[in-house]
Amino acid sequence: MSDLARVEVSVAACTDIGRKRQNNEDRLLVLDLNSETTYDQPVEATVTLGSRGLLLAVADGMGGHRSGEVASQLCIKTLPRVLLSALQSTNSGPTQASTALVQAVETASQVISEEAAQNPAHEGMGTTLTAALLRDMHLDVAQVGDSRAYVVRRETLTQLTTDQTVANYMLAMRQELPTDSHVGEMLVQAVGGHSGVDVVLTSDELENGDVLLLCSDGLYKTVSSSEILEICQGLVSLKTIAERLVARANENGGPDNVTVILAEVRARGALPSS
Repeated sequence: MSDLARVEVSVAACTDIGRKRQNNEDRLLVLDLNSETTYDQPVEATVTLGSRGLLLAVADGMGGHRSGEVASQLCIKTLPRVLLSALQSTNSGPTQASTALVQAVETASQVISEEAAQNPAHEGMGTTLTAALLRDMHLDVAQVGDSRAYVVRRETLTQLTTDQTVANYMLAMRQELPTDSHVGEMLVQAVGGHSGVDVVLTSDELENGDVLLLCSDGLYKTVSSSEILEICQGLVSLKTIAERLVARANENGGPDNVTVILAEVRARGALPSS
C-alpha cells in the first residue's frame, strides 16, 4: 500500500500497579510521530498514519529504591526524542527508520547507564523495552529484555519477540538449561546495562484488521496465551479489551505491574482479511 494516509490505527493502552507491588515501575508510550502528539494513559485514540508513522512502547523498570521507575521513565522520555531527531535528519525510508529505531534504543540505554553511574542511589538500574514502529502496514519491533509483542490475526495469537532470558540464551547455545526456574527467567540484558545492548529487531507486514499487542511480563506470566486470545477476540472496544486483560492479571493474583497496549490497523476502504 503506497498511500500512508489511508491507514488508520485504533489504540488503547493502560498500566496498573497490580496487587502485590508498592509502586508501578512500568511505563508506556503512544506517540504519533507526524504530529508529535503523545497520548497520556489510559489511552483511547485513533491515529491516521503519516509518513513517520506511530511509535508504541512498553518499558518495565528494575532496580532497588524506586530506581526501576526512574530507568523506565528515562527510557520512554529519551526514545522518542532521539527517534524524531533521526527521522528529521534522514529521508526516513523503511531501512533508515528501522535503523533509527535501534539507535534510539541504544541511546536510551546509554542515558540510563550514565545516570546510574552519576547517582549511587540508581546504581544497577535498568529496564526492558519493547518498541513498535508502525509505518503503513509495515511493523518494526525493537526489543531488549522480556516485554513482549504479539499479533492477533483472526483466531491466532502469534508472539513476535523472544524473551531475552537465561533459559532462552542457553537453549539457543544448545547448552544445559538451568534447573532453577528463577535463574532461567533472569534477563541476559536490559536497557541501561553497563556493557551496552544488543537490540533485537523484528519486522513484519501486517494485514487489515490485525491487532498488535505489547505488554510487560505482568500480563503473560499471569494470564495464559489462550486467555489472552479469548479476551482479545471479544466483540467489544479495544479499551475494554485492554481493561479486561489487566483485570484478568489481577484476578489471577496480580503479582506484578501490568501494562498493555493494543493497536488495530485498518486500511480505509479495505475489506477485512479472510
